[in-house]
Amino acid sequence: MDLKITNGFHDPSHLSYEVVERKGLGHPDTLADGIAEQIEIDYSLYCLDKFGVIPHHNFDKIIIRGGHSIQALGGSDFIEPIKVIFLGRASKECFGSPIPLFKIQKRAATNYLNRILPNLDVDNYVEFESLTSNFTTKRNWFSPASMSDLPEYSDEPKANDTATMISYWPLTISEELALMIEGYFYKLNPQQLPKPRFPQMGGDIKVMVVRKATKYSIKINLPLISKYFMDDVECQTYAKEHVKNIKKYIEAKYKNIFYTLSYHYYMTSSGSCIDFGEEGAVGRGNKTHGIISSFRPNTMEAPAGKNCTYFVGKVWGYLADTIAKEIYETFKTPCQVIMQANTGSNLYNPTHLFIQTQNEVDYDKVLEITNKYLSVGAENTKIILKTQHFLPRTTVYEE
Repeated sequence: MDLKITNGFHDPSHLSYEVVERKGLGHPDTLADGIAEQIEIDYSLYCLDKFGVIPHHNFDKIIIRGGHSIQALGGSDFIEPIKVIFLGRASKECFGSPIPLFKIQKRAATNYLNRILPNLDVDNYVEFESLTSNFTTKRNWFSPASMSDLPEYSDEPKANDTATMISYWPLTISEELALMIEGYFYKLNPQQLPKPRFPQMGGDIKVMVVRKATKYSIKINLPLISKYFMDDVECQTYAKEHVKNIKKYIEAKYKNIFYTLSYHYYMTSSGSCIDFGEEGAVGRGNKTHGIISSFRPNTMEAPAGKNCTYFVGKVWGYLADTIAKEIYETFKTPCQVIMQANTGSNLYNPTHLFIQTQNEVDYDKVLEITNKYLSVGAENTKIILKTQHFLPRTTVYEE
């Protein structure tokens, strides 16, 4: 492994300005990410339970075509349904036994939408179609007959792609604000996953934070559920009350912060712009740590829905996140981790590993931290599934 450590790293908080965007859990692109990842989790767990292995698959190609609902105070109906199209490729059988792929996909998507958009009548207003193929030039790749058809279960699994994954820690105040403002509208369910706090508020919340010097300009777009409001006065009163509480929430955490906050509300049937035609696609939304931080480096890899056994864009996304956080916790200095792999190289021996820190750190200790996670190898797959690391989350409201 080629490990390089450099000092003098500065995160965006050192710049004179900063721009951070958060696409909320109900945003069409975030929904696509979440559905893809929920399918990947459910498919993997099903196959582990039935076959003891996870066969080849990738569900990172999902499209949501928005429906057509007429917005009206007091309630609105769909003229055309929302459509979720499952793409990607997957094994539809393993060791001679069929895998109920569409059933897994539909159930995972339905459960996910019910949690994030409880006002959406999924049974009546969402259609599902699976175009997931098993096409390939590799014999038995998507229909493994024996363990020899699953080379990633060898002692040294290989990287599936030439790719780079990037992570960093900690977040700047601007990045924290983007997450916590959206998170104000959520609480944790018994499974420790976010669910809406307020039935009248949808999930397609957009937060934009722009910092110039020490002044923060915050813009929030709020989706109201039309059936709960009879007139514009009710809408305005409801939105204003939440904005007032958000300001208190911000000021309780950040003393003496200098900021302005403006907002816009709009009407929805279910809480998302998929109600009236907007599309969603995997990988078009939030990046590392659930935000779009304009002055951070990013990779085009979209981990949602990717295979958690040997896909660089998934496994190394988790490793980069975890290593960056532990380096920060150990040395209390901001850091950035860049991991690069070549197709066919040892998955748990990065071709290049670049670590940048603000202050000087001990090389041997950093090497110990990286080896701690690389050395457990395929156990990382189990951790990714157990923690549901890539399922979209937010910084939920703290009572």
